[in-house]
Amino acid sequence: MRVTLLSSLTAGLLLALSGCSSGSSSGDGSGSSGTMTAGTLTVGSDLTYPPYAYLDGKTPAGFDPDISRALAKASGLKPTFVDTRFEQLIAGLGTGHFDVIASDLYITDARKKQVDFIPYFTTGNSIVVQASGGYRPTVVTDLCGKSVAVIKGGQIVEKLRGDASTQCRAKGEKAVDVREFATDPEGTQALLSGQVDAQVTDGAVAKAAADRTNGRLAISSKSLIYPVQSGLAVKRGDTALKKTLTTALDKLKQDGTYAELLKKYNLGQAEGS
Repeated sequence: MRVTLLSSLTAGLLLALSGCSSGSSSGDGSGSSGTMTAGTLTVGSDLTYPPYAYLDGKTPAGFDPDISRALAKASGLKPTFVDTRFEQLIAGLGTGHFDVIASDLYITDARKKQVDFIPYFTTGNSIVVQASGGYRPTVVTDLCGKSVAVIKGGQIVEKLRGDASTQCRAKGEKAVDVREFATDPEGTQALLSGQVDAQVTDGAVAKAAADRTNGRLAISSKSLIYPVQSGLAVKRGDTALKKTLTTALDKLKQDGTYAELLKKYNLGQAEGS
């Protein structure tokens, strides 16, 4: 019995090790893309967050699906998407539900301890105003004394009430009058109806809002405000897939695809790009 049991355990262990070798690799990537399934790039993304990622009918759409498809094509892979809520993405990557996270995941020191990042764009905030008016704020100190719509609980609330308003007072002007709304669309509606002077929101969200209103709104800021880097995320130590995606991203930069997508969604280049 002991010999039989030992043989069974040994066979099971060899089978498990064999299965592991066909999945994500932590080698140098030579001859392998590092994906779990040969020929396929499985992408984890929260498809409830337009314009970054959402469902257009049954088709994943937005910046993250767009760039994921381009990266897969440049790598000779077929993309598939796994719709996963944001707070479950890192855990899902760790348990092998997908190869990579592409879902506007901000690069933070805490997350660097959990995943390996490939910076792929910089986001931040933009200032939106009524296109028909003469008010054209380009930087946060142009908002001094003005009523500004923001999403409730967002980091931008603290930034405008803290950093920006401190700068305003130092200039002898009034602080920014920050008006919080439960959702970005509610803030946009307040701007359209003249209840506030401006709206400050994520750059890509601002671009989508301006496009939806057929020219009634315009982005007046010239660069992203309070920029932050986002990254594609792979398992820590998965050097093969990281190399595959980094090489693919370089190809997209060289052929102009990367710049086109950033412009389409009002995003900035990742640092060092």
